[in-house]
Amino acid sequence: MARLQAPRIRGLRWFTRARLALFGHEELAAILFWAALVGFGGALASVAFRETIRLLHWAFTGRLSGGFVETAAALAGWHRVAVPVVGGLLAGAVLQLGSRLLGARRAVDYMEAVVVGDGAIAGRPTLLKSLSSLLSIASGASIGREGPMVQLAALLGSKLAIAGSAPVPRRRLLVACGAAAGIAAAYNAPIAGALFVGEIVMGSIAMESFGPLLVAAVTANATVHRFLGYGPIFEIPVFSFTSNWELIVYTVLGILLGHAAPSFLALLTGAKRLFGALPLPLYVRLGLGGLVVGLLSLVYPQVWGNGYSVVDAILHGNLIGWMLVGVLVAKLASTAATVGSGAVGGVFTPTLFVGAALGSLAGVVAQWLFPHVVTGSGGYALVGMGALLAATTHAPLMSVLMIFEMTLDYQVVLPLILACVTAHYTAKVYRRGTSVYEDALRPATAEAQQTWQLRTVGALRKPPAAVVARDTRVGDMLARLPARPAETVYVVDEDGQLIALLNPRTLLARVRRREVAADAPVGEVAAVSGYSLTPEMSLTEALEIFLRERATVLPLTSGQWHTRLLGEVSRHDLLLAIQERLSEARGSERR
Repeated sequence: MARLQAPRIRGLRWFTRARLALFGHEELAAILFWAALVGFGGALASVAFRETIRLLHWAFTGRLSGGFVETAAALAGWHRVAVPVVGGLLAGAVLQLGSRLLGARRAVDYMEAVVVGDGAIAGRPTLLKSLSSLLSIASGASIGREGPMVQLAALLGSKLAIAGSAPVPRRRLLVACGAAAGIAAAYNAPIAGALFVGEIVMGSIAMESFGPLLVAAVTANATVHRFLGYGPIFEIPVFSFTSNWELIVYTVLGILLGHAAPSFLALLTGAKRLFGALPLPLYVRLGLGGLVVGLLSLVYPQVWGNGYSVVDAILHGNLIGWMLVGVLVAKLASTAATVGSGAVGGVFTPTLFVGAALGSLAGVVAQWLFPHVVTGSGGYALVGMGALLAATTHAPLMSVLMIFEMTLDYQVVLPLILACVTAHYTAKVYRRGTSVYEDALRPATAEAQQTWQLRTVGALRKPPAAVVARDTRVGDMLARLPARPAETVYVVDEDGQLIALLNPRTLLARVRRREVAADAPVGEVAAVSGYSLTPEMSLTEALEIFLRERATVLPLTSGQWHTRLLGEVSRHDLLLAIQERLSEARGSERR
């Protein structure tokens, strides 16, 4: 009997050790392991989402092979209109019925969970929205599938962190790892996926957080494209760049797309307001959005789906001229109708579509004006994808890496950098510099909309009053302290990592009572460092720690694993900052 129970006991011991390694005070290698696990699970979730789309698409159209555009072109006219309408009605019914069943519970977006939330993502609302998204995408809605895929991967990271009772910072990090995994699995761009989450969502690319993001993204990418054999979503042609004068043309392209991006975002915002003002149930609004897509597909079947095959045709120069203009206008209208009606999905892929179309059109005009400088429109379509992406997300570095990882062609880098940076700064002039993800980065609940909760303690950092090495003698340290000694002395190792802290008044009293020898190393008599603050912590979270620790000053470290001492934060400064945020919030309410 004891032998039979031995494997079970060993398994429980392994789980306990793994849980301690993940959520205890262990080394960073543990979180990298769990980041890889989240990446693997996120990849499987993304693949499952893809295959479910294929099955539902077959149920709607009776065709299992071929893309959305090919399927739409092969269907009869009535069938081509009916599929998006029925899919929209079903998707809206799922959302409306689910909201009644779940009551006040809502699906927390992964960006909100990382930026202003506690890293907790509810499972049932998220799965409900994913089901609605499946029905919309499978029926030809003009929206991207990357949004639900990223949300599902982030949900996996959240559930893993909650199961282990992880602290809030690590919970947020695992959610971010899931998001990076979802993007890498969708676009075969692991570095850009990690940078997207770091640059746009977390607002930091410090290696302590960026390292786990990279591990999760690379694991997801390898799982989908190496082990499971899925190919890239776009067939990128060889980029041709022959004249240095062409860099000027690419710069002008960035300026043009920088002006076009705010109009594209305004179109989506206006469509949401228009559909939201209609006195119709949610499922009817989604059905109406599907009707717009269906009617447009009678003339341009290219409006069906996310447009991957159409982008390939644009990149290879197979869709040009007035036909491309018509497809672009129809795609803009169908995307606005889909997004405005309330369909669940992403706008990342439609942005790439519009950027490729506008870039190709600009390339045709440039080739007509400068035939000896411009060689073709395919390169301008490729650079246009990155430029419009940079202008809508305000993340030019991520946009450059995204296109570069898709092409793996160094020739595209110089034109791409010029166009992306130019488009970014041009678009910053409009809409107060807001990006397409501005709404997602705002808290959705009324309580979370207080601006003081969005501020972090990083701005309150000040130099530490006293720092000593752990091998410093107690007598030497006390002799070097100023006449008015600091309240806390921080003990660091050779690498500047915080290992302990002490109260100099208490230590001086112990020396006078001969409880501590004056020649003893400081590291042996100091107390082990307790909880520290990190720069990304919100003011409210920091206040909770101050109250729990009953402290008037706390150290500010680089993170929960690499605790490099950055400075200190006083409770007095924190309370003043909270008071200032509250005053700002009251002032905005009066206005």
